Amino acid sequence: MPETHIRAKQLRVLLADDHATVRHGLKLLIDGEADMSVVAEAGDGEAAVRQALELKPDVIVMDISMPGMNGLAATRALKKARPDVVIVTLTRHSDEAYLQELLRAGVSGYVLKRSAPTELLQAIRAVAAGGQYLDSTMTARLTAGFSEQGGCSGRSASRLT
Repeated sequence: MPETHIRAKQLRVLLADDHATVRHGLKLLIDGEADMSVVAEAGDGEAAVRQALELKPDVIVMDISMPGMNGLAATRALKKARPDVVIVTLTRHSDEAYLQELLRAGVSGYVLKRSAPTELLQAIRAVAAGGQYLDSTMTARLTAGFSEQGGCSGRSASRLT
């Protein structure tokens, strides 16, 4: 019987960031993984939307701060056109207001640019598998804030019972 090689499906990733050097570094990082590859790059939100609708990547890694259409507007446009699109926000913004707004817009992952590169790779894999991913720094802060508030409010807790 002839030997067959089963090759795992590679995750197809679209990068959207206005900094060419950042995109280049991300491309090297992602293309260095056996299970993923960069299929396109975009320097602004409009190009990201156009390429995402045309190429249908498995995951879009999107910066927030881009000229013209920013990452939040691009996320909203993509989710409206293709609700099943999977987006990981990669940003320098650690403000919880950004996180909340992007989660409302439909992102599946949120990673800080200052985090270890492995954090982004974990996020891409998690969201591609249908999960959600929140940068470990943000998780720790949110959990600490939740604990400081004494857990669930009475109104929220009553919904859980």
